[in-house]
Amino acid sequence: MHFEKGIALFEEESWDAALVEFLRSREVYATRAATKDAALCLRKLHRFDEALDLFQALLHEFPALPAEDRALAEHAIQELSALVGKVDIRAAESGATLVIDGRERGTVPSPPVRVNAGTHLIRVFREGFLPFETQVQVAGAQTVAVQAKLAPLTRGGRLKISEQAGKSADVIVDNVLVGKTPWEGALPAGGHMVVLRAPDGLGTQPVAAPVRLNEVTALTLTLEQLRAKLRIEPTPAGSNVALDGIAVGRGVWEGPVRGGPHRVEVASEGFLPATRELSLAGDKREVVAVSLERDPTSALFRAQNPPHVVFEATGAFLLSPSLGGSVLEACTGGCSKGWAMGGLAVLHGGYQLSSGLSFWLDGGFLSASEHVKRRNLTLTPRGLTPFDGVASDSLRLSGALLGASAGLSRGQTLRLRLRLAAGAFIGSASDERKGYATTPERQGVPSALIDFDVTESPSANYLFVAPELRAGLRLSPHWELSAGIGALILLGLSDVDWQDSDPPSYPDSVGQVDFNSGGSKQSIVGRTIILLAPELGLKWDF
Repeated sequence: MHFEKGIALFEEESWDAALVEFLRSREVYATRAATKDAALCLRKLHRFDEALDLFQALLHEFPALPAEDRALAEHAIQELSALVGKVDIRAAESGATLVIDGRERGTVPSPPVRVNAGTHLIRVFREGFLPFETQVQVAGAQTVAVQAKLAPLTRGGRLKISEQAGKSADVIVDNVLVGKTPWEGALPAGGHMVVLRAPDGLGTQPVAAPVRLNEVTALTLTLEQLRAKLRIEPTPAGSNVALDGIAVGRGVWEGPVRGGPHRVEVASEGFLPATRELSLAGDKREVVAVSLERDPTSALFRAQNPPHVVFEATGAFLLSPSLGGSVLEACTGGCSKGWAMGGLAVLHGGYQLSSGLSFWLDGGFLSASEHVKRRNLTLTPRGLTPFDGVASDSLRLSGALLGASAGLSRGQTLRLRLRLAAGAFIGSASDERKGYATTPERQGVPSALIDFDVTESPSANYLFVAPELRAGLRLSPHWELSAGIGALILLGLSDVDWQDSDPPSYPDSVGQVDFNSGGSKQSIVGRTIILLAPELGLKWDF
């Protein structure tokens, strides 16, 4: 029955629930299929050391494996061997209990114990000694030696545990099995955690056990049916974990609990504490993974991320419906115009604080253009009657950006950053105008078709504001590649008008011609311009 349940859960990709059913099936009767499927579930759950043990057990316990299953197991063993390391406990008192990440792993001395590559919390305990605890980092295929010398317990108190009905149950103190009820032993003064475990799903939830110096603390606990199971996986690995207000230790904690609501609290130095509220069904097992975020105000965070100089180069594609101005506004009827497009390149140099707040000086270059075709306009010969023509305008805004900005970053490998820049744009706007017109017929002077090709390039000065949101991927300790979206808002200090500063001259019948329609000046670009800026950046931490 357990195997069939496991298959159904496996097909739903409920790896943790399927694992429980396959392991229970193995307890009833170990089969090749249950062993293989349990190993696959452990692999999916990233419990690589346990998966490796089961794949090796598959080969050892079932030598007549089908060729397909044997190939699967051998490939998995080769792959997983690179994802696990070993911890070698040395110098500990003989008979001491070894607990790794909240899971009891036997007694010492023992051969090196297999663990996942990564950070692990090691705890060695023996009654009458101060417990030894340390955190280690293990690389794949590496064996890390731990000198776990236990100091004798010279000052402490005693803890006395009994079961209310006099039943025999395992006594677990600070996640270490110390004996059976009734039990009494010496412990260091301070807070401890106690649970009872008995067959048939009987046990107790974690209970606080304060031990006082040179005193005996007596606890009487009552076994109850605990069918729900809970596993708490904190990140960082050595975080302090509390369940329903009771501290259950550091690192991974797993055990049976009552069905119903529970509160999980996780805290670690240098990180912001986190709380999870959950409700467990009566016979379900749930895994709660809690990843803490760094506390930017922590002295530990500042030590790991000291203030530093930063440089960043960014490039953006600029896009806007319009550069504005009366030249574009005059595009009606058969006239056509496109969107304004261009580019922006900026070099940022700044200083980033431990909190992620940064301050920058910015310098860059902007160029954006827009085109108008077959626009009607009025040409005004000086001293003569105006006449109409058709023109196509190529508008361009270009120049330098100088300013300052402030930003805020969050995250480690994947970082999110907000930045707001402000400053001045100093440049010019140009209108290259090409077209034709027919002069009016006057007494003794026939009409004539004239072509024109003129350009005006007045200065254009703006204040700018540029907000942006970016996501960055850290490539190495010093380099970060980012992409984001921003906006560039230009606020003009004056009108940018067509000046007719060097009007072209035509035959005597026309003379010099001005290109401001109706005698009023036309603005080449608007006083307010908004440009959208999808961008890429490369940052270097000095």
